[in-house]
Amino acid sequence: MDELLQFLAVMAALSAGAQAVTQQMKKRIAILHLSAKAKPNDSKWDEVYEEALRRVNIQFLAGVNGAVLAGLAQVHPLQMLKMQPIWGSLQPSWAASLFDYAFAGVLVAYGGPWFHDALGAVRVFKMQAKTIAPPPKKE
Repeated sequence: MDELLQFLAVMAALSAGAQAVTQQMKKRIAILHLSAKAKPNDSKWDEVYEEALRRVNIQFLAGVNGAVLAGLAQVHPLQMLKMQPIWGSLQPSWAASLFDYAFAGVLVAYGGPWFHDALGAVRVFKMQAKTIAPPPKKE
C-alpha cells in the first residue's frame, strides 16, 4: 500500500507541476498559439478546428512538460510500483530511462485529475483505517 501511495503522490505532484508550467507557457509563448482568441471567422468549422488543434497542442505540451519534470526528478513510475517495464533491458541504459520519462509524461498529461482523486481516496482510506482500528490490548 505504501508503494501505491508513494506512486500516486509523486504522479499527482508531477501533474500539478506540469500543469503549472503549461499554464505559464500558454500565457507567455505566443508562437505556439495556445491562448484562446476571440477572432471572427467565416465558418463555424474553422473555429471548431482551431479550438481542437489548440487543445491537442496543450495536451502534447503538458506531456512534454511532464516528461521533462520526470527526467529532472529521476522518476521511474513502474519501478516505483515494483514492476519491470518491457523496455527496462534496452541498451544503452539512457534509452530505457527516456522511455520511462516519456511514459511518466503520458501518465501526467492524461491522468492528472485521476491521480489527484485516487490520492485523495487513499488518504481518506488510511485516515479511516487509523480511526477504526481498535487500540492494541495491554496485558
